[in-house]
Formats: sequence, structure tokens, C-alpha cells
Amino acid sequence: MNAIKNEYDGPRKLTKAMKNPSPVQLDFVYSQDPAEVDAGIRAAIRGVKLSIMAMGIALYRVDVSGLFIDLGFKKFGEYIDHLAEETGMARTSFYNWEYIGEAYVKHRTDLEKIGFSDDDGPTKLPYLPRALENYSKSSVFRNLKEMTKREFEDWSKGKVAKNDKRYKSVRIKGNGIFAGSSSLVSFADGISPEDRRYYGNLLMEGAEALQRNEYAKVYRFYDETEARAFDRVYQRELKALRAKR
Repeated sequence: MNAIKNEYDGPRKLTKAMKNPSPVQLDFVYSQDPAEVDAGIRAAIRGVKLSIMAMGIALYRVDVSGLFIDLGFKKFGEYIDHLAEETGMARTSFYNWEYIGEAYVKHRTDLEKIGFSDDDGPTKLPYLPRALENYSKSSVFRNLKEMTKREFEDWSKGKVAKNDKRYKSVRIKGNGIFAGSSSLVSFADGISPEDRRYYGNLLMEGAEALQRNEYAKVYRFYDETEARAFDRVYQRELKALRAKR
């Protein structure tokens, strides 16, 4: 039997991967097995392996790599509908997570250089492309680490007048909608609570769009089924349009 030599050969040399570990370490994210990716997404949803970036990357891969087909779905939107129905979560949550994953994948090298992780606020990532259009790369990634989500979102829009607060305090109060202390809309006396919520939501959607420098438009549908079908197409087209900007 050969004796084990008790020798010290110096400190172990760190590899590049050890010096700069990826902030996304969950195995399912880059698996080639669609079922494993799907199981990882579901586990993350349940909070077993909670990582917003990991879940977002996995959803993005399911979409762009067509893994949803191997999972028995004709379209990615159908896969999202299935997840939403099974988990009770809103479809928009899944698409928002996918936007996070898409931004991470497209800017992974730079994000790994700054050691960006879930602790730094992955919900900032959807605003990263817009920030890169308006500012230098170095300032964008520095602020991505240092700013809060709200600060980075506002900053990513580009330079705006400091006193431009027209839409930053829009709210529903009592029988009206106010911008600061100014009344914008007053609901008629006797309006039902259901109608008040309906019209209030429409008006607030428009106000929030203006706050984000976006454009809101109302569409009419025959029923909820038609609206859901439209929403699936809308989410895909919106994503494609913003990717080209």
C-alpha cells in the first residue's frame, strides 16, 4: 500500500471562474433538458430556489430556443398561460421576469464584470437598454449597481427638467382623480363602485404610461377570451419592438 504524502504545495491557484463566479448558479437555467428547465421554473415560483434572474433567464431560453414545443405547447404564450393558470400568478409577471432574463443574457459579460446579482435588484434590468441609449456604458453599469430601482428607472429615461412633476403624484381620492392637489376628473354622484373602479383603472393606466414616457391606447373586445388572445400577441410584439430600439 502506498502511503499518502503529507506535503504542502502552496495555495491553490484560482481559476478565472473561481475569481469571478457567475451570480446565477442554478443548474436548471442552462440545462439542455426542457423538462428540467420547466421544473426549475416551477420550483423558483414556489420559492424553493428563488432567484428572479435565474427564472427570467430560463423563461427567455424557453421562448427563444423553442423549448415550449418540447413541453407540448404550440406557442410560448400558451406555456405562459398554463403557468399562470397553474400557479395563480398574473401572466404579466412571467413576461416581466422574461424581460429581466433577456436583459441579463444580452449583457451578461458586463453584468458579470460588476458582479451583478439578485441582491442588486434584477427589476432594474428591463431599463438597462434604454439607459445605454442615453448614457455612457461606464456610467450605466455603475449606476445599475448603486441606484435603487426607482432611481435607475427615472434616470434611464434621459435628462428631464427637474421641475417636471406633472404626472408623478396622480392618484384616486374620494370621488375624483388628482394630480398633486389639482382635480383632473370627478366621478358623477351615484356611480356604482364597479364602474368607478373600471373607469378609474383606465385613467390611471393612462397616467402611469405618461409617467414612464409611454403611450396608452384603449382597445375594445367582445369578451375576456378575445382580450386574453390579444394580450398574448401584444406582449410578444411589444417585446420585439422594444428589442429593436
